[in-house]
Amino acid sequence: MKRFKPLLFIPIFLTGLFFGAILSSLQALPEKIYKSLDLFSKVLIIIDKEYVEPVDGQELVYGGIKGMLGTLDPYSVFLTPDVYKELKVDTVGKFGGIGIELTLQNGVLTVVTPIEDSPAARAGIQPGDRILKINGVWTKGMNLADAVRRMRGSKNSKINLTLWRQGVAKTFDVTLMREEIKIKSVKVEKPQSGIGYARITSFQENTVEDLEKNVSAMIKESAGLKGLILDLRNNPGGLLDQAIKISDLFLKSGVIVSTRGRAGEKDVSMATANGPFTNIPLAVLINKGSASAAEIVAGALKDNHRAKLFGMPSFGKGSVQSVVDLGEETGVKLTIARYFTPSGKSIEKTGVSPDYVVEGLPETAPSVPEKTKEDPQRKAAFEYLVSGKTPPPVKIKAETLEEEFAE
Repeated sequence: MKRFKPLLFIPIFLTGLFFGAILSSLQALPEKIYKSLDLFSKVLIIIDKEYVEPVDGQELVYGGIKGMLGTLDPYSVFLTPDVYKELKVDTVGKFGGIGIELTLQNGVLTVVTPIEDSPAARAGIQPGDRILKINGVWTKGMNLADAVRRMRGSKNSKINLTLWRQGVAKTFDVTLMREEIKIKSVKVEKPQSGIGYARITSFQENTVEDLEKNVSAMIKESAGLKGLILDLRNNPGGLLDQAIKISDLFLKSGVIVSTRGRAGEKDVSMATANGPFTNIPLAVLINKGSASAAEIVAGALKDNHRAKLFGMPSFGKGSVQSVVDLGEETGVKLTIARYFTPSGKSIEKTGVSPDYVVEGLPETAPSVPEKTKEDPQRKAAFEYLVSGKTPPPVKIKAETLEEEFAE
């Protein structure tokens, strides 16, 4: 059995006995599916013999599998050899491209978040941007695997994206230079007035180790902390085990996350009571770029009444995927369960709501990012930890989702 840590999915890299089990299962398939498989074979033969030009049989089969998974959800995809290889590379925090996390919303290719210090982030691309074209090719009908393949490329090669953004009158183009993306998952700053700051950009293999080491150093240098701001904004997620362990750093007890699959069986992860930071007052920052594993941490700390959340509702990616190694360097990533916060809430498509809604900096078309502006969300969390002052209530504006592309 071959395994690597899951990007919020449970790894199932199986061969041999697993495929024996699949063959046994095939014998129990309904007659309707058998007839459909026969229909697929007939079409494949007709194309191979009669299509006006010679065809690649492997590409036809790949296309059929992609189409089948495309009827499920945005996260269930066929992994061709190039995409499968990239998926494994992503877990170690180093890969080539422009540094962007993608999903499909209502069939539209959508930015979950740009990765910090990446070409996409420096160009001003923001969570929620809709990608209408990649190098002039319309993305309507394009699945995530194909989009990732088009985004990736050799270092120093150019890519052009056509974007639509809520609140911006016209679509606009952004040209970026691909580079090797290296992710530093934990960033900290020197405490101010006894309040520490730690940002988690993604959940990689050593994230929990890096966070514990850095926060411990802050405590030692400052002779203790009066509070800690944990910044999960624009964090697209990553490894599930790291999200659970990071939550455990701050919890004395309670449920961290639970998952429930098709059969209704529930798998629950609990705090171990061994966390080193269980007594530090805590404020967490989230926004619509906080997704997946970041939402697990935010939900666990909120529902266990361990931290107050500041910012905007998170993205809403609450599903668990398994990756099955199909052999021949291919795989399939399949949604097998939903995960739930300790209160039993599924955040799929709804996200985690902050305790205090605080809007971030205004969103405009990409330009040179303005680093000098004050961060209102971080400021609100800081004032809360210092004096207990909470921001005034703010109504959340409903976002209109564009389901069609403008021609």
